[in-house]
Amino acid sequence: MYRLSACGITHRGKVRNKNEDALLLGDTLVQEEVMTSPVCVQMEGKSLLFAVADGLGGHACGEMASLITLKTLMEEKPEDAQSINQALHKARDHLEAFAKENPYAQGLGSAVAGLLLGKQDILVFNVGDCRVYGLKEGKADRLTLDHTEVERLVRLGYISDREAKHHPNRHVLTSALIGDASFREFEVFIKKAEGYKSFVICSDGLWELVEDDELYLSPSELLNIALSRGGTDNISLIRVDLA
Repeated sequence: MYRLSACGITHRGKVRNKNEDALLLGDTLVQEEVMTSPVCVQMEGKSLLFAVADGLGGHACGEMASLITLKTLMEEKPEDAQSINQALHKARDHLEAFAKENPYAQGLGSAVAGLLLGKQDILVFNVGDCRVYGLKEGKADRLTLDHTEVERLVRLGYISDREAKHHPNRHVLTSALIGDASFREFEVFIKKAEGYKSFVICSDGLWELVEDDELYLSPSELLNIALSRGGTDNISLIRVDLA
């Protein structure tokens, strides 16, 4: 049985003309253009799910893609790694079905990252470049693996993490949930997250503009920092603290 508090906030930012991100806190689905204060919940249960989805900018209906993705995860209620994978594939199928019914939405897609407090394990997962961090002993550890061309360069040792933040190809994804029959296969990253009591789940609009040691700040403070540094993308995050 888990007992926890969680707070989430999302904002359009200063450059984009709409917010294509969405948040999931248990059974609470949040999609707003601008939030000035976080939505906070106290929860208790044996299987709890939190996620941030980032509709792909420049693609059709990004805001619908993130909403469909999180709505599917909420309805599927995954409890382990296998059911997370199945739920994500079902979300992609729903995106494809939506695009078939609405041709203007062809190619809609989303990145997503999440935290599952499951019956057996605590798991983190992602597709694309949304992230989950674990907070412990004054450090923020990235627990997920970006599906980007730049991440590949980092892992091969060609560039550093700091260089990756400013690389011109940092937004080129190698995996995402895409509502198109040509993209039915995608890569999912899932792993156990042991030894952490606090987590931050966020879109790239946050992690690109804040330093890792700032992730201990409150969601409102992190949002304000990202806005003060340009707010170049939609900004979304959830902070989860286990009791």
